[in-house]
Amino acid sequence: MSIELRKIDHDNFYEICQLQVAQDQVNQVDSNAISLAEANFMDFPWFRGIYAENKPVGFILVNADTYAGKFTLWRFMLDQTKQSKGYGRKAIVLLSSELLHEFGASAIYTSVVDGTDSPKGFYLNCGFVPTGNLVAGREIELCTTLEPQT
Repeated sequence: MSIELRKIDHDNFYEICQLQVAQDQVNQVDSNAISLAEANFMDFPWFRGIYAENKPVGFILVNADTYAGKFTLWRFMLDQTKQSKGYGRKAIVLLSSELLHEFGASAIYTSVVDGTDSPKGFYLNCGFVPTGNLVAGREIELCTTLEPQT
């Protein structure tokens, strides 16, 4: 399975915006169009399309705050037809590698609402651990440490 993270530009913007999560996830993550619009108002946006076999399968948006040295995964989605096939885990590995190499990041943070249909289990399986902090008063903060590959 060939997975890569690609910059989003005029040529692939529309196909990334057409990806959709499963119906029971609609209230868990904003659409890619909204996420890309929000990126315009972030101080440190870093976003990529997830591609498998040269076709778009997902989207990643990170707040790459290089001043504070904190890298927060704000949005992560896989198209409803591409979930539970290993793409998500591979994309997290690629994300970790790219943030480590591009910025020297030492950790990635994210947050989730716990409960039914929560992506918490996915992140735990990808090596994230709870930090004990709450984000926005209700989301559990998770973190994974990045280490250079030897």
